[in-house]
Amino acid sequence: MTGSPEARVAGNALLHALAATFPAELGVSSGRMFNGQGLKADDKFFAFVSNTGRLVVKLSERDVQRLIEAGDAAPVTMGKRTMREWVSLPQPQDGDPAGWREALEAAHRFVVSRE
Repeated sequence: MTGSPEARVAGNALLHALAATFPAELGVSSGRMFNGQGLKADDKFFAFVSNTGRLVVKLSERDVQRLIEAGDAAPVTMGKRTMREWVSLPQPQDGDPAGWREALEAAHRFVVSRE
């Protein structure tokens, strides 16, 4: 299913289901980003689903490198530029969204800490 339109639909459904679990006081909202919907806090995007259905999150460069080196995520390239603070994670194959939930929480903490 990865890379198919169905993968993107499934990824977006999971993203928004997980977004709904954020407490209201954290101010997480959705908005248009790269031909889809992304999550933001204080008007700063921190996550979206790629056109291949992968979760793309904004993290510190250190965390991005750690996830890539562990084989848990892939770098994000837009055009010819590899984004230093963005990484993509595959959809959960076992049906357990814990990895996506952890990544979303870490991305949210990262963007709100940069104010």
